[in-house]
Amino acid sequence: MRKKTKQVGILYVSMLLSIFVGICVSIVNTRLLGPEHYGDLKFLQNLFSFVVVFLTLGIFISGSRLLAKNEDQTERSRLIGNLFLCAAMVSSAFIVILFFFSFLEGRIFHNDLGRTIRMVSPLLFVFPFQLCLESIMQGDNRIYDLSIFRIGPSLLYLLCAILFNYFVPLSLISALSIQLATLSLLVVFMLFRLKPRYDHVKKYMAAIWEENKTYGFHVYIGVLAGVATGQIAGISIGYFIDNTNVGFYSLAVTISMPLTMLPGVVGTTFFKDFASRDFIPKKVTVVTVLLSSGSLLVFLLVIKKVIVLLYPREFIVAVPLAYSVSIGCVLYGFGDFINRFLSAQGLGRELRNSAFVVGISNVLGFVLLVYFFGVKGAAFTKILSGFAYFSQMYYHYKTFVRPG
Repeated sequence: MRKKTKQVGILYVSMLLSIFVGICVSIVNTRLLGPEHYGDLKFLQNLFSFVVVFLTLGIFISGSRLLAKNEDQTERSRLIGNLFLCAAMVSSAFIVILFFFSFLEGRIFHNDLGRTIRMVSPLLFVFPFQLCLESIMQGDNRIYDLSIFRIGPSLLYLLCAILFNYFVPLSLISALSIQLATLSLLVVFMLFRLKPRYDHVKKYMAAIWEENKTYGFHVYIGVLAGVATGQIAGISIGYFIDNTNVGFYSLAVTISMPLTMLPGVVGTTFFKDFASRDFIPKKVTVVTVLLSSGSLLVFLLVIKKVIVLLYPREFIVAVPLAYSVSIGCVLYGFGDFINRFLSAQGLGRELRNSAFVVGISNVLGFVLLVYFFGVKGAAFTKILSGFAYFSQMYYHYKTFVRPG
């Protein structure tokens, strides 16, 4: 228990540092790019995240669970190597799809970002590998590596962007290129650090695929319904309003993100232990709830002053959005905490069905509410979908703990 407490502390501190650096990144980007190009940057990031989720098919999720259940170091190394091969295939498809979509993007969204997508397309391989590596490090209980991997990209980007801007004014294309290049460095570093083995490919690919059929694909369908639909906000706001409002909403999400991550950090740290437990320890739950509730209260009290102090005056409109988004983030965080337990137990169908409910909330909210109420509709949708997510996770947890 002492080891787990230490891991929770280290991962949470790294997440706090990551959020702090991420906020610094948003400050730099908003000041150097301005509302319009900052919105363009967030729009493209949402687009890339939305597409990559479709291509994973649940394979990385399945690999994470296989790693969590396996105690043999050699077999884990082979599993990691085969997951990297899967990531390489997904990356190739991802780059090709985005490249061809870039020729249609301007006609659909009435902007001129297709050329930007084509210019950075060779570096887009990092997104599938990022998802793959996070799944591997969670399943293999590499909490310290995961901590480095989560803070490293933002820190490197911040340093490189400031240095670049000293010589040449930061632009949309240079900001996006720096982000992808620095993330690439971390991905390559982790690929070598994990020391994968690539033998017995047929055997381990078959094992991953079999696990995917019974568990991972069900979670994948749920991820499409729940997580991927959450990316619709950045796309629908850009379509119905403009990318400037995408930037305002994205800023509200960025500064609220620590409220989601605290419960998720605890769940990630205990993921391997959850695989052999019949319930979540009460002490872990109580501490998580108290810390998250206190964090929300502090956030609501200080966030307006923080935005006024740190961001250009045009971004003051993000304050009321942040009030709504923060509540949704806390609900999502509690849901993620329980989700880690259900995932470790292999309840893929339950997670999939729950995600359908969340997905419906996201689609209806991010389309209809954005259409009728603008960016405020997107912020309120965050509350609705967060409540739907937490309710579903809690229901399935209670059903699992008390069957019948």
